[in-house]
Amino acid sequence: MTAKTPIHDWHAAHGGKLVDFAGWRLPVSYGDGVIAEHLATRKHGGLFDISHMGRFAVRGPQARAWLASLLTNDPGKLSPGKAQYTLISDPAGRPLDDAFLYQQKPEQYLLVVNASNHNKDLQWLQQHLADGVEFEDHSARLAMLAVQGPDSEKLLAPLLAEPLPSTGRNHGGFNRLGSVEMYVSRTGYTGEPVSFELFLPWETAGAVWDKLALSGAPLGVVPVGLGARDTLRLEAGLPLYGHEYREDRPIMAMPTAKLGVDLNPERGDFLGRAALEGQAQALASGQYGEVPRRVFAVAGLAKGMMREGSEVLAGGKPLGELTSGTMIPAWQFAGGLPGDEHYNRPLGLALLESGTQVGQEVEINYRKRALPGRVVKSFTRPLGRYLEPIQFDGGAK
Repeated sequence: MTAKTPIHDWHAAHGGKLVDFAGWRLPVSYGDGVIAEHLATRKHGGLFDISHMGRFAVRGPQARAWLASLLTNDPGKLSPGKAQYTLISDPAGRPLDDAFLYQQKPEQYLLVVNASNHNKDLQWLQQHLADGVEFEDHSARLAMLAVQGPDSEKLLAPLLAEPLPSTGRNHGGFNRLGSVEMYVSRTGYTGEPVSFELFLPWETAGAVWDKLALSGAPLGVVPVGLGARDTLRLEAGLPLYGHEYREDRPIMAMPTAKLGVDLNPERGDFLGRAALEGQAQALASGQYGEVPRRVFAVAGLAKGMMREGSEVLAGGKPLGELTSGTMIPAWQFAGGLPGDEHYNRPLGLALLESGTQVGQEVEINYRKRALPGRVVKSFTRPLGRYLEPIQFDGGAK
């Protein structure tokens, strides 16, 4: 049976093109389409219903120690009001999922996982449950909304009873919108320098969404569906489980893993640590035995399309294949601000031989058409409250 978020009826009534995704009925886009929603988020802001994500509450005197034994990042570095990117590893250093861990109070955490992995993660964590830990699935009790983009603060600040969390990625705190108690965190999945996620009771989410949508419209903040959520994360170079992260690949094959894996000797052992140390050593040595292929960002340098599964070659020899790829819109910036003109550029993430170097020229084959490309460090860079697209020589417009 397909599940519905508390915002489902609003999506249906406001032109949402609903599709089945990870067991949920969700909007892929609204009337103006994916491109308009992507551009609006980058220039003003986007409002996202992400209540399909899995949310697990972890409490108790042994909560931190238990989480430290199962997650690749170190929850010991957190304090109330902080969050961190992390992964759930199997003993072989393969990803069961990537996740975000929020410490909301002393001995109280919230672990957010991918919707497609909810049941698998739930069973895995329950199998490893320890004494002194209270573990509950709050996925049907807590809704989750996101406000992402340059004008997110302008939208949220007047509506909330308390000041926004202190400036800085991953800061959070309890707040209130009217009579609705919620937890607000400076996190998100679009790469935006200004971003927020809201955790609130399921039954109150509809009214809060209505308020956000109504107040956001004059600011240019628009509701955004799954389509633009994916192009935004890809433009930001962020991984998607099942594409970049997969159970048959080493965790360290994904560059963002370095943000979510803590191998500090002082933190002690955790599941998968030995394997992850082997992967890290292989990358550091340049031998690459444990990690023969890694994920790189690839920019197309001409008009053309890039799709998942497209072969990537260098000098006519196979180098790997795209794990994600599409045509992504971008604003033309002038004077540090997005202007009124936009252009399109083919961008992708690719699993390539680990010895591949940034700057290397490549060729992407899609439907027997060859697209010239380049391995790059990033597609974007922060510019004040904006995320500026990086233009590459010969890039499509």
